[in-house]
Amino acid sequence: MSRTLPAAREAFVAAMKRETTGAELARLVAVLDALIKYSVARPQALSFHVADSAAGVLAFAGVETKSIVWSARVARGDAPKLEIHPPARPETRAKVLETFNAHSRETLAERDRLRIGFGALKNAAALAAVQVLLGELASAQTTAVGAS
Repeated sequence: MSRTLPAAREAFVAAMKRETTGAELARLVAVLDALIKYSVARPQALSFHVADSAAGVLAFAGVETKSIVWSARVARGDAPKLEIHPPARPETRAKVLETFNAHSRETLAERDRLRIGFGALKNAAALAAVQVLLGELASAQTTAVGAS
């Protein structure tokens, strides 16, 4: 049975509550809600990935490609992280890596998974930069499908 976005959000927040409390939890939930709002506002490019997965995972995929564009995960003992899944083009990966490194205390190396903590995304400039990346990735997927 597929899950709904509200149910997945609720499960994600419940998983965050096990790791974070108080004002910090509210700020991290605001990051999650901003990512969801951004993605839902682009139904021509992004759709909620309805496949069943762990309670601490939420993802959006390209509408036409069905490839995951971004996912968020809650891990034990750590703040939630956003992972961007770019296409296999090196220049796209390099741009995501550069953006993440510019907005996070944790520096990613070339071969690392493209993850950034929600703590870094509490910063409005970081969140805006990541949303621009998401838009570019979704647009690139739509353009690539249209060109084939």
